[in-house]
Amino acid sequence: MRKPSTEHKTNSLNRRTFLQSAAVGSLALAAANATPKRKITESSVIRAGLIGRDGHYGILLNSIPRLKNVEWVAYARGEQGEDTAWVQKQRAWTEKTRVYADYHEMLEKEDLDVVAVCLPLYQNAGAAIEAARRGINVLAEKPAATTLDDLERLRQAVRESGIHYSIMLNMRGMPIFQAAHKAVRAGAVGEPILLTGQKSYIWGRRRPWFYKQRKTYGGSIGWIGVHALDYMRWVSGQDFARVAAWESNKAHPDYPGCEDNVGLVFRLKNGGTATCHLDYLRPANAPTHGDSRLRVVGSEGVLEVFEVGNRTNLISTKGTNGDLPLPPAVDLFEKFVGAMRGQGEPLVSAEDSLSISRVCLKARDASDQDKWVEL
Repeated sequence: MRKPSTEHKTNSLNRRTFLQSAAVGSLALAAANATPKRKITESSVIRAGLIGRDGHYGILLNSIPRLKNVEWVAYARGEQGEDTAWVQKQRAWTEKTRVYADYHEMLEKEDLDVVAVCLPLYQNAGAAIEAARRGINVLAEKPAATTLDDLERLRQAVRESGIHYSIMLNMRGMPIFQAAHKAVRAGAVGEPILLTGQKSYIWGRRRPWFYKQRKTYGGSIGWIGVHALDYMRWVSGQDFARVAAWESNKAHPDYPGCEDNVGLVFRLKNGGTATCHLDYLRPANAPTHGDSRLRVVGSEGVLEVFEVGNRTNLISTKGTNGDLPLPPAVDLFEKFVGAMRGQGEPLVSAEDSLSISRVCLKARDASDQDKWVEL
């Protein structure tokens, strides 16, 4: 993957910030200028665009070749001077796929039905708002926004445009979490009372430039913690009421804006408790890049999910004990396209996307202010 030089990053940061601000500021015109969405049916050809390739852009490109009547028609560079030779190497690429210098030009010239946003994290909200203003459905990399003000502007844009909006919480689709969700919602553990979540990652040789500053990175709670907080809430069916958090950077001084260890404590709305810990401290020789876990303790049982080992284990007073059978994986983009066609709900709704993003930003506030914050 291409990496911009330090000089380029420094010189272009102000321009990118200006473009983001301009896109966010245009929200005041959203209601008046929003383009009505064209009706999408089962037989409609869905025209998809991609903005940038930071993060999990493969969620879009790996799914398109398997989906009927979905075409990748446009890509907008995420960085000035980006080498786009990789575009033609993608299975989703066709001779119809056009490349644009930036997303403003692409959104202006292309008649898109859906766009995936995978920019440096602080730019995601601005691009999503600009797409929403044009009536284009949006599947965005998380975080949805890196400030509460941008998140509220995004929420307003999504509401006023009526688009489908979702962030890339693809872990919901993993068989281990699908099995956990089904078991807990079926009452296997009774009332969930205590939740524990974990996300642990190998740092790797190098992280992108925007990890270096909080302003451009947004914080580890919003980038990696959002996955854990989402599957904690989604599997258990319990929401968060208040939060305290602590975080720091202890092992990666070259990236002071990126917290490499985070601890969060929640009071649940049902009176239960939850904890979550995040880190970039997993040893480089670990057998997997990530180690995600979930523990749900209820009034009638305990359920545990392990990414390493691909297991969902249940101990229940109702007689169910041991590893649960795992269902097939659920494809995030396929479900999103189905929702666009009126064929069911997306894997992650707009409300879930925006509300869990708010939880993350409020948790970041709790850490910055060293106090409990109401949710």
